[in-house]
Amino acid sequence: MSIRKPTTPDKRFLDLFYNLINAGKEISFADDVAFDAQGNTYVTDAKGSKIWKVDVNGKLVATIKSPLFTPPGWFINLVALNGIVYHPSGFLIVIHTFSGLLYKIDLTEGDQSNKVNVIEVTGGTLRFGDGIELLSPTKIVIAGNPSTRLVESSDEWRTASVTGLFRSGMFHRLVSAATVKEGRIYLTHIVGFGSKKRHILVEAVF
Repeated sequence: MSIRKPTTPDKRFLDLFYNLINAGKEISFADDVAFDAQGNTYVTDAKGSKIWKVDVNGKLVATIKSPLFTPPGWFINLVALNGIVYHPSGFLIVIHTFSGLLYKIDLTEGDQSNKVNVIEVTGGTLRFGDGIELLSPTKIVIAGNPSTRLVESSDEWRTASVTGLFRSGMFHRLVSAATVKEGRIYLTHIVGFGSKKRHILVEAVF
């Protein structure tokens, strides 16, 4: 199943989306984005613990919320929902940064707010996970600090396990995103100390 992504920015789309998410009084922070097979956009709110769904015309059509998105402890929710990826089987996988919780959100029917489940992860913590990238239907890469994790599932992401860790050695920078090209994984290190370069790409090998 192919995933259609926008190839050029559309100012009308961006303006409309900006206005929609800023219409309320609550504080929001749009963070990561994923696209489904129909071209709908899903954007995580790292501050408000929700996900906006925007259709191909730039219309906000749904806001996905769940009590599971807000684990106990105010400090745990300082950075909440973050990395997000669309799975070709018709669901989203989302990371909650400070808690390390990993969620599966079924998009195939009904109200998605009632289709949120926590993926049971073994083999290590996912705390401080940031961007997510799909390596294959059974593997995802979670960029993060102090290490990036390779996570695998054999049961359609009801459960999963950490099977690999990668540390770039650039501890003065934060790893914020991962991308996959021809099976190779590249990590984005955002601005930090020790270099005038604004971003640095490092290949992760597990």
